[in-house]
Amino acid sequence: MDDEIKTMVITYRLSSNFYGKRDEVSPSVTESFRNSLKNLPQGLLNFRNYESMRWDSDIIFWFSSRRSEDLVRTKQILNRSFLGYAEAQYSMFALYEHSPYARNGTTLDDTLRFQPKKYFIAYPMIKDPTWYLEPPEDRKRIMSEHISMAVNDPENSDIRSYTTYSYGIGDQEFIVMYETDSLTDWSHVTQRLREAKQRKWITKEYPIFVGIYRNEIEF
Repeated sequence: MDDEIKTMVITYRLSSNFYGKRDEVSPSVTESFRNSLKNLPQGLLNFRNYESMRWDSDIIFWFSSRRSEDLVRTKQILNRSFLGYAEAQYSMFALYEHSPYARNGTTLDDTLRFQPKKYFIAYPMIKDPTWYLEPPEDRKRIMSEHISMAVNDPENSDIRSYTTYSYGIGDQEFIVMYETDSLTDWSHVTQRLREAKQRKWITKEYPIFVGIYRNEIEF
C-alpha cells in the first residue's frame, strides 16, 4: 500500500528583480507568502523553512506527507507564492522509512513533529555499485560499526538524524537529513565518521544544503 512517508527538500534563490526593489517588494511578497501557507495540504506531517547558507540558494523548505499529491500541491503553492521574485534551484525527493538510527519507541511520524533545532542539513549520498555486491552479513557488520561510531560519539547527543531513501526515484540513493543546534559538533562528528570502513564505498555526497531555522518567512 502506498502510504509510506514521502519527504521533499526544495531550495529557492531570490531573483535580482527582488533585490533590486527590496524595500518596495519585500512586504508584499512576504504577505503573499503567508497567505499562501494557509492553503497548504492538511496531510503534511511537517513544513519547515530555513535561511540557506549556500551561495546558490536563499531559502530551504522541508516538508513531508504520506500522500505524494500533498508534496506536489505544496510545491505548486511555493512556486506561485513568490510571484516571480524567486525560482527553485534544487529539489530532493525520498521515502522516509525505518532506520537503525531511530530511537526506540519513537514512530516516524513522531520524529517529524519534534521542536525544530537551529540548523538543518540535507546530505545526499550515493554508494559504489560494488557495495551492493558484498555479502549481506558483511554489509550489516560494516554498517553496525558506522552506526556505533555515530551513536557513541560524545558530540552527537545534540544531533537528530532522518535517513531517507531515493532508490529509483531521485538522483541520489539516500538523503540523510540532520537537525542540530551546533554546526561545530556536527562537523566534528562527520569528520570522525570519515574513519568508518563503509566510507570507502561512498562515491558522491553533494550538493549539501545547510540552513538556519526560521519560525516565519523572513527576507
